[in-house]
Amino acid sequence: MLYENRSLIILDSLLANRHPLYSHIFLISIIVMLSNDEYRDIKWKLDNIPSTYTGKSRQNYSKSLRKKLKEHHYASTYQPFTPLPHTLHYINRTTSEETLNQINQTVTTSLYFTLDTESIQIRQRKNKPVLIQIQALVSHHFSVIFIFEMCHLPREHTTTFNLIKNLITTIFNSSKPIYIWGERDELTPFVIYNLFSATQLSLTNFQNLQDKFKEQWQQQHPHITSTISSSDLTPECVCEKCIGKSSHELWSLQDAVSYELKEWLDKRSTMSYFNIGLDPQLSQLNLKEQQGRQKLTNYAANDCLSMQRLLIKMQIITIAPTTTTTTNIHPSNINHENIEPISSDESEPEREPEEQQSQRTVTFNTPLSILEPKKHEQLSNEERKKIHNRTCTIKQRHRYYRHELTFRNIDRRFTIRKIKNILRQHDILFYAVNVSTSTTTNTKQLYVGIRDPSLIQEYDQRTRTPFSTHHYNKINSRQRRYYSSSHSNSRH
Repeated sequence: MLYENRSLIILDSLLANRHPLYSHIFLISIIVMLSNDEYRDIKWKLDNIPSTYTGKSRQNYSKSLRKKLKEHHYASTYQPFTPLPHTLHYINRTTSEETLNQINQTVTTSLYFTLDTESIQIRQRKNKPVLIQIQALVSHHFSVIFIFEMCHLPREHTTTFNLIKNLITTIFNSSKPIYIWGERDELTPFVIYNLFSATQLSLTNFQNLQDKFKEQWQQQHPHITSTISSSDLTPECVCEKCIGKSSHELWSLQDAVSYELKEWLDKRSTMSYFNIGLDPQLSQLNLKEQQGRQKLTNYAANDCLSMQRLLIKMQIITIAPTTTTTTNIHPSNINHENIEPISSDESEPEREPEEQQSQRTVTFNTPLSILEPKKHEQLSNEERKKIHNRTCTIKQRHRYYRHELTFRNIDRRFTIRKIKNILRQHDILFYAVNVSTSTTTNTKQLYVGIRDPSLIQEYDQRTRTPFSTHHYNKINSRQRRYYSSSHSNSRH
């Protein structure tokens, strides 16, 4: 399918078997694809590769062209990949000892892990390993992503380096499975950083999800023979042979996500420089640099997050239902990937949108268990007090947001104060409000913890578009007229 414009807006309802948080909400995606001319140009180049290209260079050139065509096909056919709720931490020389101690406690409560890596190409040399991404699934519907920036680790023999090494040891020494897309040999080049040894890798419980997926696909999708008379009733055959895969060919993660989840896992950043320092705390960055690093962060995290979705779809792990109630106020691209909430409980100071929020750690409904200390650890009174206070805060927020209204794609100019005033004007009784901004789509979502869950349907009817851009402009216009009238009367 070809399109004259480079931008295509796709409006489609999310499938019923999606995570309950996203059910009955419409997805609007703006996807950049190839134009007609670009598509024809790539097809022509593929059919007319110069004779001067021979051997490996010819193979690489052909492969790069086919990759662009495949990316175009998936982008124009499927919705963008949607991750499940998660938090993200960068692990590097700027990570505090306190954070590392807390993370180490988190991974001990995890049920299982996913892992992926990133390397960069260096001309006429072996690829340089630069990132390790580990996802800790602390519950069946919530996870924590750790991005280890190998080129930005602290110096060896420092306390921070040893804490990072202990964290890796905790994960690798666990008997819990670590799912990877491929072989454990992918981690061997990272031994040079001295965070783990080759012996540790050989003893770790790695599970090759790539092999498991291929085996299950072959079992569940045998060849379907159709006849002319029954072709209209026979489903399209998606056995490996019919979709162009040989019986010995490995599945790419992108192909698996496309065929199994019917979503597009964007792989356009594969050849990027992941060694530049993704954590905004590592250096002073302008807006463009921040956005570029966030794009690479999302790319790296999505490899693990997509494996999680496949594990659920393949029923290797199960997902528990959520009790969250949402209301479809405004259609938007609701990608919860790496969203960063701005807390706004009644007892906390309100924050204006102009304030800079840290992109170092992002949170979303953190499970209580990840902050509970290990029973055998000896903690100081101050450490126990910090953990106790943080646990109480999370318990309180869990209670506040057990029943909530969700407003998608609200106008960014609405402050916490204005939001609360509007809710009160609509006689909505609430515990707290929470505003989050997606670092992927830059859209703003509002979560309102409702005191009386029996009134949610009634509140839904009262609040259709109270936080839209149109409503914000309407309020502003009304205020300007009021101030103008007041000023005029005072002059007379």
